[in-house]
Amino acid sequence: MNRNEWKDEASCLGLETNLFFDEYEDNEEIRPAIDKICSGCPVAKQCFAVGISQKEWGVWGGIYLEKGKVSREFNRTKTKSDWAQTWTSLTMNKETE
Repeated sequence: MNRNEWKDEASCLGLETNLFFDEYEDNEEIRPAIDKICSGCPVAKQCFAVGISQKEWGVWGGIYLEKGKVSREFNRTKTKSDWAQTWTSLTMNKETE
């Protein structure tokens, strides 16, 4: 898979990109729905890695980043359980889950 082929398998493919950026910031009510899209995404790990390594902003792998760092402000709607599930899915190998 080349550097960007992972995007072809993303759950958000074909959705309005702005939902994961300005809309996510401006509308707290849509955040759980966007987070759910990411939680089932088969390429969330790759997405998150790109967001961190390229110091991106917006939702990457189900976590809102600001300059590649986790944003406390825009992730505050997540419960401890949400965080545990998201973090496990981004950091654990599928074989060990």
